[in-house]
Amino acid sequence: MPTIRDGLITSEEAFGKSGVEFWNTIKEIGWKSTPFLTAIGMGAPRDRSSNAALGHTWMYDETPDGDLNNAHMEGGAPAALKYVIGGKLSNHYQIVKDTYGVSGTEEDGKRVDGSMVLARAGDLAGIRHKQTIEKILLSDQAALARVNTGGSKAAGKCGGLKSFATVTNTIDAKNATLSMQTLRDALKVGFKKNRPYDFILVNDKQLDKIMDLIDKIKQVNNTVDYLHDKVQAIDSQYGDSVKILLSPELADTELIAFRSDDIYKVDWRNTRKRELPSENDEIKKEILTEFTLRVCTPVAFAWVKNLAA
Repeated sequence: MPTIRDGLITSEEAFGKSGVEFWNTIKEIGWKSTPFLTAIGMGAPRDRSSNAALGHTWMYDETPDGDLNNAHMEGGAPAALKYVIGGKLSNHYQIVKDTYGVSGTEEDGKRVDGSMVLARAGDLAGIRHKQTIEKILLSDQAALARVNTGGSKAAGKCGGLKSFATVTNTIDAKNATLSMQTLRDALKVGFKKNRPYDFILVNDKQLDKIMDLIDKIKQVNNTVDYLHDKVQAIDSQYGDSVKILLSPELADTELIAFRSDDIYKVDWRNTRKRELPSENDEIKKEILTEFTLRVCTPVAFAWVKNLAA
């Protein structure tokens, strides 16, 4: 079993119940706008006594294989020593900010539906903030270390999910049309390492093709109700009830299968909202998150690319 959670604690343990309420409000907007962010785990480093500029590093174990040829002489020497080791992965923290505000006159103003103008501006800024994080987490953006010493400055960047793509977890469809075999091949990546996937993330083009395949060969035997959205699920030997989520952030030519227990948004500072100083007759507020992405093992996801659109 990979040591996937070593060094992590829940967001509530790290920041307190009140510290995660604002983030939970943003998160609960739902599966439709940010399905990946809503599905993966949320946590924080157990020890934040180091410098955030050093980034986030974690270890993982490999599931060992058995040996066919393991015959020994009676009373013979011990078996040869074998090391079962895993590896190390890392990422960097990124600070994401969104600022919103109103004029002094608008502060006491209401919309025609009765909601306060400032409050509604905050709601919309929260949606934009959440969607920005979703885009970053699903991108191929390379991790970049922050620099803030010796007069040099560079903003740190979080490596997106696709930056963790390897020959092991990437399937090149070579412009072929999506088939059930392609879906099986994606699910096998996690299954073969004893980390079966529980989600398939697709855009509308590939979702239509999956639905056509399912209708044609009757692969689905249940439908689950998730946050009041109907999410169909595929059952197979390679994963039970693998839910299909629609994502507007993926291209027409790709899909991602992933294990939600093995992927975390890791916060150095929890999402917070704070007042900004202003010299004018206006109210300004800022939403800030400092986070990174932890892909606990190299097979936490499988990326199918270059599908026919």
